[in-house]
Amino acid sequence: MNIFVSENQVKEILSVSNTVNLLEEAMKSLSTGKGFNSPRKRLPASYNGGNLHFMAASWPEKGIAGHKSYVVANGKATFVVILYSTEGEGLLAVIEANLLGQIRTGAASGLASKYLANKDSKKLAVIGSGFQAETQLEAVNSQFNLDEVRVYSRTKEKRDTFAEKMSKKLSIKINPSESSEEATDNCDIISLITSSPIPVISDKQITKGVHINAAGGNNWLRSELSSSSIKKFDFLSCDDINQAKTECKELMEATEKGITSWSNIHELSNVIDEKIIGRKNVEDITLYESLGIAIQDIAAAKYIYDQLK
Repeated sequence: MNIFVSENQVKEILSVSNTVNLLEEAMKSLSTGKGFNSPRKRLPASYNGGNLHFMAASWPEKGIAGHKSYVVANGKATFVVILYSTEGEGLLAVIEANLLGQIRTGAASGLASKYLANKDSKKLAVIGSGFQAETQLEAVNSQFNLDEVRVYSRTKEKRDTFAEKMSKKLSIKINPSESSEEATDNCDIISLITSSPIPVISDKQITKGVHINAAGGNNWLRSELSSSSIKKFDFLSCDDINQAKTECKELMEATEKGITSWSNIHELSNVIDEKIIGRKNVEDITLYESLGIAIQDIAAAKYIYDQLK
């Protein structure tokens, strides 16, 4: 049976906290060799800017393969996930995936924080207050007993609105900050979720014990951290090394400048599978570069499909 799934249905079915669990299993499959991921490809979609984006994955153990594709043009994007059976059933579902992608992006940061942040983390800073920031906060909050959350973005009205909305939704106190320095001061976890072409926090704001999710820079024109800051991290990770080599500006520049090498950068899947240790002590500084990969999308898509079939 093949079905079409609307954004409203995704909203009803897919929660942030459950998606953290879905991604945990999916990411581990990449380390065990039971899942396969193909990095995002881009194809020009017009003569004035804009691209068709295509990313694919398969997970034979779960009987699925699929892809997410979307066109970005004139500042707008429409996302869709196509889910196939690998067991002879053909097309399973076509899923509208704007919300799915938002939830998946947040869940990836929650998952990385679970494995790389200090277990007793209490303070979270979110840099950025757009719609993607909401699930960043919700996912990290689902993994930790937070007692303080701060948010900073350039526009006071937007960060105040974000703080009010998410305080009500999650029943926690969220403090809008006047600067990124104020927001990150003495925080245990920092989630960066912007489309900035220049760093949004300084090297000085990266202090002992902190874990950082850099979740907004999924193309080589964006940079939420300076390449020089990379030398401060005791553990560097991402979701897919091959994708990072074409999309992650911070890591691309740092490797080109000799600040680090690709051999020092690890896929989160290997931490989840316990092949490597991420955080070794409470003072370690850890980084997760979240680019967004298709195995995460099809894992969420399968869960949605299973609830509706």
